[in-house]
Amino acid sequence: MRVWLFNLGGCLLCLVAMCVVPANADGLGGNKVKKKPTVSVAAPETSSSQSESISLTTHFSEARMLYETGIDAWETLQTDSALKRWRTATNVDPEFALAHLLISYCTPDPSEAKSEREKAKALLPHVTVGEGLLIAWFTGVRENDYLSGIAAMNDLVRLYPKDKNILVWAGSWLFRQKEYELAQKRLEEATAIDPSFAPPLNDLGYIYAYKKDYEHAFAVMKHYVELMPGEPNPQDSYAEILRMAGQYDDAIQHYCLALSIDPNFHSSQIGIADTYTLIGDQAKARREYFNARVLATDKMTELQDRLQSAFMYVRERDYAGADLAFQGVVQQAQHTGFAVIEAEAWRMRARVQFINSAADLTDVKGSITTKHFGFLPKKQAKPMELEYLAQAQQALKGAKAISESDRQDELAILLRERVEALAGRGRFAEAEVVLQQLATMANNSPSSAIQTAYNGAEGTVLVYQTNYNQAAAFLERDDENAFSQFRLAYARKQTGASSSVESSGIMVFNEATAEQAFLSLMGRRSPECCANERCAGCTQFTR
Repeated sequence: MRVWLFNLGGCLLCLVAMCVVPANADGLGGNKVKKKPTVSVAAPETSSSQSESISLTTHFSEARMLYETGIDAWETLQTDSALKRWRTATNVDPEFALAHLLISYCTPDPSEAKSEREKAKALLPHVTVGEGLLIAWFTGVRENDYLSGIAAMNDLVRLYPKDKNILVWAGSWLFRQKEYELAQKRLEEATAIDPSFAPPLNDLGYIYAYKKDYEHAFAVMKHYVELMPGEPNPQDSYAEILRMAGQYDDAIQHYCLALSIDPNFHSSQIGIADTYTLIGDQAKARREYFNARVLATDKMTELQDRLQSAFMYVRERDYAGADLAFQGVVQQAQHTGFAVIEAEAWRMRARVQFINSAADLTDVKGSITTKHFGFLPKKQAKPMELEYLAQAQQALKGAKAISESDRQDELAILLRERVEALAGRGRFAEAEVVLQQLATMANNSPSSAIQTAYNGAEGTVLVYQTNYNQAAAFLERDDENAFSQFRLAYARKQTGASSSVESSGIMVFNEATAEQAFLSLMGRRSPECCANERCAGCTQFTR
């Protein structure tokens, strides 16, 4: 399961290499701390030679124990358990900064995240240098201050080069930013310090898989399983990488093994549902998505499951059913105050209005006009997708609890959707205005979400304008988006650089993304696998 660190940053390598700030800089936090036998000190360390790991500031041994066992749980992706321990730790010691910090990162509740982040920042004057850098790292990237955040991460690695936890955290964060080479280096440094330390193997396996080196990815996953045979996440990650490689039956078998270890491990249940929807068995997928919602331990996860399951209607080309499903998610998100999910559901309602076939991704549609009389000019109606996108933007604007980096990332994705909708209607002048706004955001932020949104949007406009040579350069930079990869293949075919477009972009890493759902019925192979209700040995989970 890939949920270690939040998704920020693309084009970060130069910043990671260059950012250096003083060791006592304000700002951000990291998460992982080695166990310390004694209660911490508030005086800062003056050099890395004093300690191989960060000192913790708490005078309560019980709080320290809860914090450390929470770290252990989090490293095995048992996030609910970790949160319970950290919340208890803050009850024991309300001034335990890192416990507040990790709650702010891991909680699915945006209001709690904001409150806990502020508590951690308020305690900065009372913590050690290492803790301060951790706080600087996390709050910097969450609050759209990437420069100080990345600088703090660099300082942590420099001050604690033998702290395997810090190396794993840095490697995992870099992996999320698609800086695969540097991420791999940090993760391998952690395994070199302690070959029996399992957490680095999770992301190392995914890095190999994203490089399409499945031989090494499978070897890493097998070792991960061997090191942690009693934990569900190694089996879950192994399953996902098998699915990425197109080995669907083996993937479901390993998801089932994860559930045999922990029947409540939600990631594996949603993984089974996603696998069935990818192979085209929407009846089984629908049942498994329901089972995933049953396992959801919080409202946000439940809403995410509902949103994911709504794409089954798209795969069945029941666009009216999809619109109703997305509308239901909008209403529930409004009721519970989850603005990001509300905005995403509005975006999907918009997408259903203007993308119903592959041609809609590359060819301009005619404008919508209202009825008119001969003596009156035609009036161009505002397409429904633009109305829905305006609702999505209003939801983001009114959200008070989400972090600034989340708000900016979601806004960029929303603006991209607006650019594509306008360009798809041939309204290029309006699309260019929005595209310039997106370009400004990309110039001012290294966020991977913003960078890929801009490149994908720019390439899309150029495809609709039949400027295929220029389009390709932008679309190549959005290499994990199925729409962009389809458009890239289409552009190359138009220029004679490629002879086929049908299979391109449809099964990008075999992941059940929104874009993949819209492309899923086009020239996709139909693997014969998973014919049984469950794989052998999993009958106890048949419902």
